Amino acid sequence: MSQYTGNNGHDIKEEAVVTTKTYFRYWGKASPELANGPAFHLLPYHCLDVAATGLCLLRQRSFGLESLGKAGGLSPEQLFLLQTFFKANHDLGKFARGFQNLVPNLSPALAPAINRFAYGGDIRHDTLGWIAWQCGVADALANSKLPKASHSAWGQWFLAMAGHHGEPPREIFKGSHPITSLKGCYFHDDDLIAAAEFSRDVANLLLPDDLPAPNASFKKTVKAHSWRLAGLTVLADWIGSSQSFFPYHSEAIPLADYWRGYALPQADRAVAACGLGLAPIRDFTGAADLFDYLHEPTPLQNFAAATPLENGPQLFVLEDVTGAGKTEAALILAHRLMAQGQGSGLYFGLPSMATSNQMYRRVGDVFRRFFAEGAHPSLVLAHGARHLVEEFESSILPPQPDDLDYGNEEPSAGGACAAWLADSNKKALLAEVGVGTLDQALLAIMPARHQSLRLLGLAGKVLILDEVHAFDAYTGRLLQILLEAHARQGGSAILLSATLPAELRADLVASFQRGLGIPADGSPEGDPLTTPYPLATWAGQNVHTQAVATRPQVKRRLPVRFIHDEEAVHRLIRAAVEAGQCVCWIRNTVDDARDAWSALREADWIERERLMLFHSRYTLSDRLEIENAALDAFGKTSGAGIRHGRVLIATQVVEQSVDIDADVLISDLAPIDLLIQRAGRLHRHLRDAQGNSAATDSRPEPVLYVFAPEFEDEPKADWHSRLFRRAAYVYPDTGRLWLTQKVLREQEAIRMPEGARLLIESVYGLEADSQIPAELLDATDRQMGKALGDYSLARTNALQLDMGYCRDSGSWDAEEKTPTRLGDDDREFILLRITAGGLKPWAGGHAHPWAASTVKIAARKLDRIAPAWEQRYAKPLAELRESHRALRYASLLPVLAEGSVWRADGLDLKGRPVTVHYDPMLGLFTERCDA
Repeated sequence: MSQYTGNNGHDIKEEAVVTTKTYFRYWGKASPELANGPAFHLLPYHCLDVAATGLCLLRQRSFGLESLGKAGGLSPEQLFLLQTFFKANHDLGKFARGFQNLVPNLSPALAPAINRFAYGGDIRHDTLGWIAWQCGVADALANSKLPKASHSAWGQWFLAMAGHHGEPPREIFKGSHPITSLKGCYFHDDDLIAAAEFSRDVANLLLPDDLPAPNASFKKTVKAHSWRLAGLTVLADWIGSSQSFFPYHSEAIPLADYWRGYALPQADRAVAACGLGLAPIRDFTGAADLFDYLHEPTPLQNFAAATPLENGPQLFVLEDVTGAGKTEAALILAHRLMAQGQGSGLYFGLPSMATSNQMYRRVGDVFRRFFAEGAHPSLVLAHGARHLVEEFESSILPPQPDDLDYGNEEPSAGGACAAWLADSNKKALLAEVGVGTLDQALLAIMPARHQSLRLLGLAGKVLILDEVHAFDAYTGRLLQILLEAHARQGGSAILLSATLPAELRADLVASFQRGLGIPADGSPEGDPLTTPYPLATWAGQNVHTQAVATRPQVKRRLPVRFIHDEEAVHRLIRAAVEAGQCVCWIRNTVDDARDAWSALREADWIERERLMLFHSRYTLSDRLEIENAALDAFGKTSGAGIRHGRVLIATQVVEQSVDIDADVLISDLAPIDLLIQRAGRLHRHLRDAQGNSAATDSRPEPVLYVFAPEFEDEPKADWHSRLFRRAAYVYPDTGRLWLTQKVLREQEAIRMPEGARLLIESVYGLEADSQIPAELLDATDRQMGKALGDYSLARTNALQLDMGYCRDSGSWDAEEKTPTRLGDDDREFILLRITAGGLKPWAGGHAHPWAASTVKIAARKLDRIAPAWEQRYAKPLAELRESHRALRYASLLPVLAEGSVWRADGLDLKGRPVTVHYDPMLGLFTERCDA
């Protein structure tokens, strides 16, 4: 046998392979309805395509798998080739005659259809591959280059490869179903012979001669890495399934010839076109080289630029007032960690879509400076930047014939790849720099389809999370689990907050240290009221804290005044408008915001075009348009002309990380941490009396106006809900609201930074509950009980990553998707206009009309009436789904024009008539139509 060197420089032995090999009788990918007749790609070649793609990916970035090789005594090259071998086995389940029967009689050269072998139900080809490994393939490798081929460590490794369609294979033969009986339902004996022969030949082709045998502890190590092994196989399978780079090959040639002449060069081109390689990191040379405007860095930014860094994963928790430059400080730290080799990129996770959009703009201005000159790093937004996906799609995978879907909602890998390229949520974690919501990162630890790809994307990233105080007990516990998992796979993290309770800070630090194998109980140290603020905490093998000064410009005493009736709020707004000021009123519910906006629309003292409404119930296109308009009018660069007499009625979408600057700010009563955040939208930038940017602020002294019930020392249980019927469902812990109003009345102001600890601990501290009046304790106790239950539920819902990539690791079979947030029953619909020309997307003129036409609304409001739409417009909806592949499983909402408003009619859950309205100014809302 002669030797040759593949395109990537490693030695591979060529063997004499004859075309009579039985594995050449099986197809791996097929397009049975092409114009020029059916076409297929032989299964062995598809397997080699994916193996070659995986090898090319590994040569570009390690995905944190180096420790796997070290634990197994493997050299880097041995590790690469071992992974390549297992990826070549990822589709062994397609040798099953049941799978081959999906497209019978493609060619006389292929294995003939045998009707008694079925395919479908819960047993897909990933599970069939696992059955094949257990039923002969592993044994057939006994005398191959894979040492101790039946060792359980190799079985664990293969299990990760088999689960390449987004979730682990089923292992149902563990229980009452003998594996031999399952084998006979799906495999002809010839199929298993072919699979074993292929695996043995691939081992001889790809594996080196001197692989060490697995030691006793190697299976545990493989388990720990199996999540990333699975994610890498998903990625390799998606790219390796593109006909654009891997055209169908149906002529049998030796495996070595195909590997050298087709798979490797095609994989090189495909991976290069994907842009998934790592851009070289530039040395950190100072904060001013990252940010042109940082002529005088803040104390926190100076800390970030100078504090010593450890070797290994590290956690930083940065607490400082709004406007202190936490974002820049986090990016400085991230660049330093990356330059030190502690990260190859970063992911910036935020609480909401609106905050993600804003952060994308900020990161987009500087991210290239993290990387060497001439490098082309990728920046991806998980929301709203669909043009980036379009560029990615056109550069990687041009339009291609559709591969056959496998039925039972099991798309082909080619189809999954197309869907992935259109979904930046999945892509964001693979880019060198990703910006999106925290939820996209949390899905890496949840039993969600393609979870392993997200976890793979986080490997080697610096994870930056903003507003970490903003999450409830459920999502907060998931965040702690994510930090533990991220530390376990060698990642560093930076957490930002203006208002962090001591107990939460301790829990976050303890979670990260547990990921490093350091026992920690999460108990806060010392008296929270005397803990310095601002504060930097960093943890690796040890925990350190350092008090940090804040810049003089953001030190302030902000008076707080309470207003107790809505007419008084209107009078305040009128006075501000007539004085030429701009006003923002932050309401706690969408319906309250709509009502306030509608009431002010009737006033004769405000120009209608200067009254704005901003909440979350718009189509994506309308929401982004409104968001941009709000930033133009209230943002940093706005001037006197556009600000004069303007009013913004908004919800929580503006309370965090959105750079708006109001002259007058009113907020409905909310928990203290949220009021502090909202106060950051008041006099955020320096302006003259007219509202133009200036070196000093000449506007009247800022005041935070809080619309709240009259304060009562001994309130009744309905103290809050009497005034805020709807908001009582949003903030049900009435005791915390009462404590918020109490401490603000006592302090008469928000003093930052010196008063921050007092405000937070007076509401959330361990001693705060003893101050809650008896009538409100029941609500607080209910919320505490709910929080404990939610905390426990988060642990139940999250994956048990230490079990390895397997079905038992989580609730993979749950009928409903496991949520990253509780209490959010929103469903996403695509809004369609009913026109004479048929059903059209709402945002028909948008570059990406279907994505831009999405809108969210509570599922409980639409679940009953959605079937009515499906029946009424069954034919046009079916035609639409048939002509647009991406809509096949989407929820569609057709609405009919009625003047300037669009509507759809149906029944609510109780069978009562209800109308769904969509108004570009008001957004989506429902209205009961009781007679």
